[in-house]
Amino acid sequence: MENFLILATVFLAVLLIVFPVMNYLSRRREVAEKLSSMPGSYHNMNAHEEEKLNELIGSDNKYIRHYFDITKTKNKDAVEFRLIRAGFFNPTAAQTFQRVRAIVALVVFVLFAYFVTRLFPEITPVFALIMSAVVSGVSFILVNAYLDRLGKLRQTSYRKLFPDFMDLLIVCVDAGLSIEAAIDRVMREFLNTNRDFGTHLAIISLEVRAGRALRDALSNFADRINVDEARSLAILFKQSEELGSSITKTLRTYSAEMRQARMIRAEEKANSLPVKMLFPLALFLFPTNLIIVIVPVGISIVKMFIQLAPT
Repeated sequence: MENFLILATVFLAVLLIVFPVMNYLSRRREVAEKLSSMPGSYHNMNAHEEEKLNELIGSDNKYIRHYFDITKTKNKDAVEFRLIRAGFFNPTAAQTFQRVRAIVALVVFVLFAYFVTRLFPEITPVFALIMSAVVSGVSFILVNAYLDRLGKLRQTSYRKLFPDFMDLLIVCVDAGLSIEAAIDRVMREFLNTNRDFGTHLAIISLEVRAGRALRDALSNFADRINVDEARSLAILFKQSEELGSSITKTLRTYSAEMRQARMIRAEEKANSLPVKMLFPLALFLFPTNLIIVIVPVGISIVKMFIQLAPT
């Protein structure tokens, strides 16, 4: 039992070392992206910034070209797509991820084997290597889980940005722009505030320019960001084109329904909060209150029996 506790302690210590380092590197990347995306508004950009923005949304952009390349050869569950969902558009992101995953597994293997042989000299080398390989495999899987967690965090941030995207889109359509021109205009704004979301919108614009139907481009956009609101918008555009209804009215109706759905989800979470709080309250407060009530009574009973006991 003691050996198991020591092994578990070593395993947890390795995890506590590896994952904070990965989280720190991820946070540094997010901070660098936010600092790089803090120029002035679109109207105040100079010619150099305008040219740089045109390069970002052009087909020669290596990040967007990388996305189009992997759509031809990879399925939607491939590592490259998972990296794009997590916000890593760089063409070398897959190779970097594979290297990091291999290095983490190797470091965990070496450290675990070293500590096991040091703490338990009686363990045979073969058994120590087998245990180290198992722990290294677990760390290999946990790195994948960490990538999926980054994708979930990015998905949450996209869901928060989607109402702003809808509002800007409606404003541009009301101003007389077509839906394609409105997406292009909104995309330029998001490239200045949120580079990843703006890149996804730039992919929509490029797909439409290449001749793909807008509903298909929006469907691919929903698959990339994995947000239900985007998927519903793609379906809504498809129905609107088939029925011939007004795009402006469709967007306004969907925006109102989306905000109503967000309020309903918020109310559901608020209503479920008392039920969720019941278990921690019963687990932590009830024993404490029980002790507060019973202990004084128990002390009084013990004193009474001491006084009644024959001397």
